[in-house]
Amino acid sequence: MNQIPSEVEIRRPKVGEHLVVRDLVQTVVDEIYGGLWTDPPVPIGGQDWSFAWVAASREIIMGMVFTQNEWIDDLWVHQSYRGAGIGRLLLSRAELEIAERGFRTARLRVVSSNRDAIRFYERFAWSAQRLFPHEKFPIKMVEMTKSMPA
Repeated sequence: MNQIPSEVEIRRPKVGEHLVVRDLVQTVVDEIYGGLWTDPPVPIGGQDWSFAWVAASREIIMGMVFTQNEWIDDLWVHQSYRGAGIGRLLLSRAELEIAERGFRTARLRVVSSNRDAIRFYERFAWSAQRLFPHEKFPIKMVEMTKSMPA
């Protein structure tokens, strides 16, 4: 397992980094899902990346997480940094943000065939609640939840 670089900080992206965050998301989505239901580039939508949290070390963005209300909408870690605890740091920040908003339950959804992601979330007390079809693509999704502290 890789080690977390000592200089990692979880922060909002700087103004000049929004496209870097978008490119990171596109790269990881294409790597994981490209060819599953469409050829790359896989559509990722048009988020306002200024509201994301990034894991950065020496100005290198290694991963990101984006929440809305009680949902974790995106959590992506570049392949080079997986297994180093970056995902755990980002997940913790997302959970804290959701709890600070006053939600008692955090939610996320993941492609059902992404067993690595499902196992990752299960390690941190997330549990699968339901299986459902994606609204646009011919794939199944798993909704997962976790109780937040009061």
